[in-house]
Amino acid sequence: MSEERKRIIYLEGVTSIVVNTALFAVKFYYGFVYNSIAIVTDAVHTLSDSLTSIIVIVGSRVAYRKPDSEHPFGHGRSELIASLIIGVVLGFVAYELGAESYKKLLEASTLVFSSILVIVLALSALIKELLAQWAFRLAEKYGSQLIRGDAWHHRSDALVTGVLLVAMLVGNRYWWFDGAAGLAISLLILYTAIKLLLEASSELLGRAPEKNLIDRIKHIAESASSIVLNVHHIHVHKYGEHVEVTLHVDLPDTITLEEAHKIATLIEERIKNELGYETTVHVEPAKSKHEIKHED
Repeated sequence: MSEERKRIIYLEGVTSIVVNTALFAVKFYYGFVYNSIAIVTDAVHTLSDSLTSIIVIVGSRVAYRKPDSEHPFGHGRSELIASLIIGVVLGFVAYELGAESYKKLLEASTLVFSSILVIVLALSALIKELLAQWAFRLAEKYGSQLIRGDAWHHRSDALVTGVLLVAMLVGNRYWWFDGAAGLAISLLILYTAIKLLLEASSELLGRAPEKNLIDRIKHIAESASSIVLNVHHIHVHKYGEHVEVTLHVDLPDTITLEEAHKIATLIEERIKNELGYETTVHVEPAKSKHEIKHED
């Protein structure tokens, strides 16, 4: 999975940069030709999406560097750091959009209708939404917060361009639409930015694993041998794709050290084969099953 995941993250980043640059060129050209500051501004916003895509590429490059003496478990958490940066960028986009939308409401400004600009905006919004949906699917499939952040940036651009399109169509009757919709979208982007920041920071701080993962690890360990009496103190440490697990296993105090070692090794191998996690098992002696104090 690692090489494929690395390739997919890089592909998403490069594709985003190419598409954003092309859309910027088209929108900037027509905005300049038709003297539309709104379209030129939207073009610049589209180009700014390339910044998050560059962060995606750099973040993934660092994440897949090999472990070294200072980082023995690899550099996988750099993806989370990159996600934090994208969250900050999204927050800045939300602020800028909100401020610009509020200004439009105060000035009661409207957009001049142009069939060419309508087509340009419609195509741009459609392409960016398709790009966002593709990125969301990749983020879900490969469990990448980094791609998910980039996907939200694509969607924010699609929404902003879509609002600009509708405002151009209805601006003569509803002058306030552009500003009001812009404020609503800025709040949505801000919510997304805060959510991304909270999720990434929680992972960096060592968020507890889900209960179903703990139950699965416990089941694998208990099923490794019929004499495993109890499994407890399960800890999961995530470093990107690299995951380290430590757990305690209670075994009868009548077995030999060699037998205990074999069972511990078997548990480590099974967790590695089924979940892909590196595991360290700590063995503890126990007299009988009913004497064991169960701990989670």
